[in-house]
Amino acid sequence: MKLKTTVLSLTALSLAGCVSVLPEPVVPDALYRFTSTSQPMSGALVSLPANIIVFEPEGSSLLLGRNIAYESEDGALSVLPEAEWTESASRLLQSALLDRLSLQASDSEGVAVDERLTLSAAYELHWTVRDLVIGEDDAVVTARVEVLNGRTGGIVGQTFITRREPYTGRADTEGTRALIRAARAVIDQVALELPDLMSES
Repeated sequence: MKLKTTVLSLTALSLAGCVSVLPEPVVPDALYRFTSTSQPMSGALVSLPANIIVFEPEGSSLLLGRNIAYESEDGALSVLPEAEWTESASRLLQSALLDRLSLQASDSEGVAVDERLTLSAAYELHWTVRDLVIGEDDAVVTARVEVLNGRTGGIVGQTFITRREPYTGRADTEGTRALIRAARAVIDQVALELPDLMSES
């Protein structure tokens, strides 16, 4: 019985030792998003000629996850430990674009919907984010946007948009705010160009 107690005690100590050497999770100082109740999307009203499905953007998992990426002068990417997105950047971008496209003119004939609604639509918006990074003195967002025919899958319009926003100060605060401004500007431009892209067919 004494041997069994000793073995159990040693096992417990062994497990306690294992737990104590595990690294502590890194908790960011701040969480960010592209839109909120206090900072909604704004801009000129959009008139969509038909319904369109807005897909979640594709791109690097590093750029479109919850981490916020920093790019050094030599092009090396790292993650800012002090700041993070509230959810994946790809989902935040999709939600922000849908919010922007909800600002419609009275003559709009269509609406923009999330692909998770599994509805059919005349058009589909697919986009790829090439850059969503903070540099040493500016933040840059680059996106390639394609509008597809919802029935045939053929490309009916496409555009390539880049936006840079300068900042001074810390990358995790001022740099992140500049990145948000750049992302919102790209989303606004996508919304404004979208009716023409849909009409190119």
